[in-house]
Amino acid sequence: MSPSSPLPLSVLDLVPVPLGSDAAQGVKDALTLARTAEALGYERYWVAEHHNMASLASSVPLAVLSAASQVTSRIRLGSGGVMLPNHAPLAVAEGYRLLSALAPDRVDLGLGRAPGTDGRTASALRGAGAYMEEPFERQLADLIAFGTGEFPAGHPYAGTIASPAGEGLFPPLWILSSSGYGAHVAAGAGVGLAFAWHINPDTAMARAAADAYRRAFVPSAAFAQPRVLVAASVICAATQEEAEELSLPLGLMFLRLRRGETAPFPTVEEARNYPYTPQERAVAEASRARAIVGDPQTVARRLRQLARDTAADELMLGAMMPDPATRAEGYRLIMEAVRDLEAQESRREPTTSY
Repeated sequence: MSPSSPLPLSVLDLVPVPLGSDAAQGVKDALTLARTAEALGYERYWVAEHHNMASLASSVPLAVLSAASQVTSRIRLGSGGVMLPNHAPLAVAEGYRLLSALAPDRVDLGLGRAPGTDGRTASALRGAGAYMEEPFERQLADLIAFGTGEFPAGHPYAGTIASPAGEGLFPPLWILSSSGYGAHVAAGAGVGLAFAWHINPDTAMARAAADAYRRAFVPSAAFAQPRVLVAASVICAATQEEAEELSLPLGLMFLRLRRGETAPFPTVEEARNYPYTPQERAVAEASRARAIVGDPQTVARRLRQLARDTAADELMLGAMMPDPATRAEGYRLIMEAVRDLEAQESRREPTTSY
């Protein structure tokens, strides 16, 4: 990426349910965010899959995305992602083919191999079916076969049609990764790579994964060229002090997750007044440190640097804040600041005269 090249930005939504709200309002807020992201010029709106968490309403991304498809017209909609071991590949293929019918040519199917929850809940999700215990790469191959209708010779499910039938309904795939394994799978399958820097903020590992993916990439019908997306947690406000305050709930949420607690997403006031022990405060502050927190100019500079350091083609931003209006304002500030920074860099580029 050259210093002045436009950096595509996208939105990752976990559909938070703040204290004092409920899931119905959380989903309404998610749809408002999808419309706002589209109006601001964001490239994609993805929803993550999480279970057994009272703080989030993103247990079924497909449901949120289906609703978002009816209130948007341009922005790409996708899972960030479907945790494939929790689902039968045929069910995933059918669900996202149907979403593509609702939003033609603007659906992405992001796939992960983590459960998106604790072990007990994952077991309850998967049930007794032995199919769910098969290797991720086998599940991925079956999903692609169901989605495209192209089965290898002798496949036991050859001839099975993923409904709805029709050309062009199976969306482009992205593999979620927080290590080198996902890069290997994505390269071999010829699909996009989404690195979860917000989970593993190891910039060197993210760059190594991106480089390995590009070297081994096998072109496919959906991806003629490799494409790397890097996801980051971002809290942006008008001032550094305000951003730091808005990041407090993120720390308390992760502290509770570490203790196996389920509770609504904390408010700023609740997080500020929580009686932390020294050990708890250290955990909360370490969790906050994984996010990019600051005023618009600080956030823009850090995002541009992250894109360069990881060789990302695109950044996907998750802004976990309890107030939906504040969250939407954060996304506006980020987009404007990044574009302003790009314009400044473009003006500083030397020109060549002949």
